[in-house]
Amino acid sequence: MSAWPTLRLDDCCEIVSGATPSTSVAAYWDGDIHWATPKDLSDLDGPLISDTPRKISKAGLEACAATVLPPGSVLFSSRAPIGHVAINTTPMATNQGFKSFVPHKGRMHAGYLYHWLRCNRSYLEGLGNGATFKEVSKAVVSRIELPVPPIGEQRRIAAILDEADALRAKRRAALAQLDEMARAIFVEMFGEVNSANTKTPLSKLSVVCKRITDGTHQPPKWSLHGVPFLGISNITTGEIDFTSQKMISEQTYVELTRRCPVEVGDILYSTVGATYGIPALVREAKKFAFQRHIAHIKPDFHLIDSRFLCAMLAAPGIKVQADKAAKGAAQKTINLTDLSEFQILIPPMPEQKVFVQRLDYIKSLRNAGVLSQTHLDSLFASLQHRAFRGEL
Repeated sequence: MSAWPTLRLDDCCEIVSGATPSTSVAAYWDGDIHWATPKDLSDLDGPLISDTPRKISKAGLEACAATVLPPGSVLFSSRAPIGHVAINTTPMATNQGFKSFVPHKGRMHAGYLYHWLRCNRSYLEGLGNGATFKEVSKAVVSRIELPVPPIGEQRRIAAILDEADALRAKRRAALAQLDEMARAIFVEMFGEVNSANTKTPLSKLSVVCKRITDGTHQPPKWSLHGVPFLGISNITTGEIDFTSQKMISEQTYVELTRRCPVEVGDILYSTVGATYGIPALVREAKKFAFQRHIAHIKPDFHLIDSRFLCAMLAAPGIKVQADKAAKGAAQKTINLTDLSEFQILIPPMPEQKVFVQRLDYIKSLRNAGVLSQTHLDSLFASLQHRAFRGEL
């Protein structure tokens, strides 16, 4: 436990709420005053925010209770969701989803406070109240206590955590580059998946598939134990997540999969909602069933390599086709008939195999990178807790 004094946030910072000008008054918008929302912070990959997608005018600022925060303030989202944090590098206002902090000079360092808030996000989320959505009030925020070492020590701690966090950001960037490399190799070998810029003739998806169907249309009878029942959320990463909270009995599984059993090499494809258009390859012989919002694609292995097909279904050119095919106002849906009509590339099998070999190599690099990222995340969490206990 540190010997540092514990202070309330309102003892070491000015606490500032945000506001939103009327959206029906055009004169309040498209000005030159940066105006942040919690989403703007969620898109950051680092502590600093210097620009915002939306800006308000001087008239808009004067028409609401928003305040322009000086550079070096700590923006903290207090609702929807609680806990996003950033330090502004330019003067900036926020919407009502914030309780921001202007550190008192010589008493609180913005970087130290930024890292303390991130380290204690779970605690801060637990302070929220509200029926529709949780929110941390200004009164509650004011009473939050934290250890406050001398300002020089705060700067030292912030610098150490900044450096460690930057290493994590570089690892995330490297993983993103590997994903881009896979797409670049596909385009280099076969061209874009469209009629204007392709090196390989196009054909319908149905031509290379034995069957394209979907999951059960009726809610099954649930069981406490048995076989996983998957929904769209189980394939949103492009891999199948079997940690489903829903289970069905062995008998129900047999009934649901009798007409079209799932086999290694088959592909699941999300067809409904905000995450439509994501393919996931069945890589292991494992029992499971799934809902109707997931299409079940059974490739003809004589015509196409399933790993090649899965990579192609994730390509931007196919996503464009998915966007065009998705229909509906409340919830976009791709029907199976339109999915079967998707235009895909069918290069010679030897070329498919070469691509898959390259893809496997990239995947091995990515798996190693993910393990390294997990290790860095664990070390960073340990470093955070040691820092605020005065053990660095």
